[in-house]
Amino acid sequence: MIKYEDILKKIKYYEDRKAKNDEKLAQLNEENLTLTSTLKLLSQKKEVLEKMESELSDLIPSKKKDVAK
Repeated sequence: MIKYEDILKKIKYYEDRKAKNDEKLAQLNEENLTLTSTLKLLSQKKEVLEKMESELSDLIPSKKKDVAK
């Protein structure tokens, strides 16, 4: 037969686990927000660099074009 004390111990155990999981969840959500903002910034920088590369390739004739002439 299950004792009252055993039930209280299980309740305490699950409450503690829930508290730890809530802490982990908060930490992971914060980390996710940080990673998302970093990814957004890096994507913006990538777009700027790709645009610059495209503009430079228009200004500087490539060797393939010179060879074709």
